[in-house]
Amino acid sequence: MTASDTTIEVIVNNLQIGMYVSELDRPWLETPYAIQGILIKSQQDIDVLKRYCSHVYVDIDRSEPFIAQQHASQISSQDTYVDKRKSGGSVAQKIEPHATSNVSQISNQRHNSEDSRNSEALNTLLHRVKTYTDICSAEQEMPAATKAINVAFSMFSDINLNIERNAKFDIRAANEVVDTLCESIIRNPDAALLLAQLKSTGRELYDNAIKTSVHLLAFGRHLGLPRKDLSILGLGGLLMDIGKQRLPKELQGKRGLLLNPTERKLIKQHVAYGEEIIIQLSDAPEEVVKIAVQHHERENGSGYPHGLHANQIHPYGRMAAIVDCYEELIWGQSGILGLRPFHALKELKENAQAGLSYVLVEQFAQCIGMFPVGSLVELNSGEVAIVLSHNRTQRFLPRIMIICDAQKKPYDTPKTLDLRLAGSNPAGVAYSIVNDLPQGAYGIDAKKYYL
Repeated sequence: MTASDTTIEVIVNNLQIGMYVSELDRPWLETPYAIQGILIKSQQDIDVLKRYCSHVYVDIDRSEPFIAQQHASQISSQDTYVDKRKSGGSVAQKIEPHATSNVSQISNQRHNSEDSRNSEALNTLLHRVKTYTDICSAEQEMPAATKAINVAFSMFSDINLNIERNAKFDIRAANEVVDTLCESIIRNPDAALLLAQLKSTGRELYDNAIKTSVHLLAFGRHLGLPRKDLSILGLGGLLMDIGKQRLPKELQGKRGLLLNPTERKLIKQHVAYGEEIIIQLSDAPEEVVKIAVQHHERENGSGYPHGLHANQIHPYGRMAAIVDCYEELIWGQSGILGLRPFHALKELKENAQAGLSYVLVEQFAQCIGMFPVGSLVELNSGEVAIVLSHNRTQRFLPRIMIICDAQKKPYDTPKTLDLRLAGSNPAGVAYSIVNDLPQGAYGIDAKKYYL
């Protein structure tokens, strides 16, 4: 990995909360971390690192803004911090975090107080206030998750029927459904994540609404947000594209490369339509409106509808933008396979250089893992499997269902394996995942094996 101009070497004992560790003094595979990159959120994070490393490399640009401000003037003078590029590069005299530079550009605008609140909210978001643990297995949670997902689909159908009739829908009913889904995800997120990935009504707007809601709920759980905030995220995810119901039918399922310039301009109107629909609901939380309005905004001001920069965007809007981008990358477009999860996460990180919050992208990657629940993977035996649930401490060894043999022909009877306990494959080698696959690879319809 090539060091950036703002990567510094730090003794583990001198790490601070808010620092982003981009590299270790040893290979990541020699540690229990499944995803490369760690945001230090507590003393416990530092204590764990002490077991494996004596020093690490901190990327100031990816650290929280107050860390960048604190250390920009200290990097060249402190013995504790050593420029990683010892071969001749000089440490930057002043390192301005992206968010901070954006705030300075708009400091004379009337939204300064809101920018400050959003910045503070993001810092709070990244300091886990609650730690959730699985209280049952994904298999045990499956019946309750199935019921919650089915009710959500039914409720969303009612919402859209009311919109078509120009009638208000009952947000209290929507809240109750989201609360039920939220409780399931708190108990164990894998069941709902699996169902959201595999279950389909055949109506893209419905399916995407449920997927987005589930992903945002799981994302919030991973960040340790309070129960109340999880419900806001879940409701925001469910409703953030509700404005698409007012678009012409032929546009509702189109996106990305399939849109011509005229269609692209028209489809952007769904944000204004969604804002109008949600604002009409007297009990709609302000944060839900922000999710709907801001999920296409980007950190560098290139998004729409308002071209907001960095801290002008609410943290939940930033989270929604990441989930929205990820789902579009994974599920692709009509006639075009989506990206494999690894490549989707890589592209998200590349987009984060300007458009998405890098810190939140890293957290989302840790939330869903390299092999997300419901994704297809190839084993070292050549067989193909569906990821059923994660092992929270060994994410490269999930519980899987093997559905195809090495020739990619379906088994008559799929078999379920926990890779931690699976032992050897037919070749006498311990089972492992060697490749992730896009949805629909080899003509496989994953949902028929599990639903």
